[in-house]
Amino acid sequence: MTFEENGIFVRATSGQEKTQCPKCSHERRKSSDPCLSVNVEEGVWHCHHCGWKGSLNKGVKSLTIPKPIVKPKPPKTELPEEVYQWFEDRCITRAVIDSEKIGYENRWIKFPFYKDGQVVNIKSRTADKKFRQSKNAEKCFYRFDHMIGMETIIITEGEMDALSLVQSGFVNVVSVPDGATAPNSKPSDLKFSYLLSAEEHLMNAKTVILCTDSDGAGQHLREELSRRIGREKCFRVVYPDGCKDMNDVLIEYGEDKVQDIVSNAHPYPIDGVVMIQDVEDEAIDLLLKPDHAGLSTGWVAVDPHYLISPSEVTVVTGVPNMGKSEWMDALMINMVQLYGWKFGIFSAENFPVKHHLLKLVSKFADQPFWGDEKMSEETARASMSVLNDHIKFIGTQETNVTIESILEQARILTYRYGLNGLVIDPWNTLEHKFGDGENETNYISRVLSQISAFAKMNELHIWIVAHPRKMDNGVDHKPLVPDPYSISGSANWFNKTDNAITVHRHKSEEEDYAGIHVHKIRFQYKNGKPNFGKPAKLKYNLQNGKYYEYIEEFKTDIFAEN
Repeated sequence: MTFEENGIFVRATSGQEKTQCPKCSHERRKSSDPCLSVNVEEGVWHCHHCGWKGSLNKGVKSLTIPKPIVKPKPPKTELPEEVYQWFEDRCITRAVIDSEKIGYENRWIKFPFYKDGQVVNIKSRTADKKFRQSKNAEKCFYRFDHMIGMETIIITEGEMDALSLVQSGFVNVVSVPDGATAPNSKPSDLKFSYLLSAEEHLMNAKTVILCTDSDGAGQHLREELSRRIGREKCFRVVYPDGCKDMNDVLIEYGEDKVQDIVSNAHPYPIDGVVMIQDVEDEAIDLLLKPDHAGLSTGWVAVDPHYLISPSEVTVVTGVPNMGKSEWMDALMINMVQLYGWKFGIFSAENFPVKHHLLKLVSKFADQPFWGDEKMSEETARASMSVLNDHIKFIGTQETNVTIESILEQARILTYRYGLNGLVIDPWNTLEHKFGDGENETNYISRVLSQISAFAKMNELHIWIVAHPRKMDNGVDHKPLVPDPYSISGSANWFNKTDNAITVHRHKSEEEDYAGIHVHKIRFQYKNGKPNFGKPAKLKYNLQNGKYYEYIEEFKTDIFAEN
């Protein structure tokens, strides 16, 4: 187990730290208040607000050999009449129970998970909703074999909902193995590991109908599944008032109503066409929570001008060797440590990957990877073990990387791991394929529209690091601060992106700081306001590559009268 698998996100690799509680913080007025005390070294935690406490087997996730997968024996299918009656009370007939080879033993109803004709897992439940699964068994969809070769696949949240659809005449029905998670939780990759074995079938399907529960947890599961599978092929169902899931519908209204609900499933909004019903819940949520803002960058000086929201594109520019890529890496590590975000990175100027990895580890561990005070091997491996779950390098095996190949790899990573962010650094190292008769300005406009649509469809924040085309000097012969109009492709970099930032080093006899110039914020009500020539000031640490809050240094004039 890791802290992340329990919904706990810490920045430190040792010592004590306070952070948000995944059990109660989202329900509190001050949701950002760190009420959970975590001892990273001992792997224990305790919430001072709700009292939740627990421990890990190990403080950090170690690189151990995984346990071999065990295939359980098929369950005994000789069911007592009381069990058949229990199902019939829920409108599931004896014929369906027998066809699905459901078993029973010692008060436990057993749902066998068949894959390629063999039982690979068994999920057991009692009448009072206690659940367990076979130890060290494979994670896969319930009724996995029924999705193979199907153009339309129906996914439910639980086995009883799947059986309700089978009872209503549907064959192409599967269920997730572990149900849903809390609405504000950040489930680990293990929670969605069942998607890996189903990737081929879900990618080949033309339509995926999501029949998760209507409560908050079910909606959270539906949104994450649709984001990973691809919303262009996903459909949602709407239940009648008073019904939470498909089994409720079957009990209250019968099989015809179940068929009607599936037949009238509606797609996610695509191709620029949005129905009011598609965004009604989101709009009401915004109405009721007007203070909903983007996520902190981790720097107090930057946050008033730039916060981070999903489904947006940010362009970052700056004079070469003034720290824009280093700042981008530091921001990425902040998002990993603060929120558990997962990133795909294309960073051509940091190849080979081993060099880039050590730079990221240095920022993560807050220790240098070179010099007399470099970090220990133990610290490096512990940091890499955590970062392995959060960072994937893209385009490392290609010689001519295109924006299309990056987005394709990001799409696969989003399905498998649930990416939150994508970094393209730098833009000029990509192979740009102009269309017939297309000039650079038109090309930039088209591709930035493509990237923006990808960000919205997959709920990713995408950062593009782009070198300026020209660099002007001031009267003091020092480079002036470039803006998005300085990038090749001119106005499109300003007009087609949601946010625009310049990272520029300001050095004089009086001060030396990294200035974060925010030129544009599209949604200022939630993501801050541009600082228009008054940059947020950060201090760069050469040893560990981190950026810290800048503290003004006041020099005393020894010749002053007072």
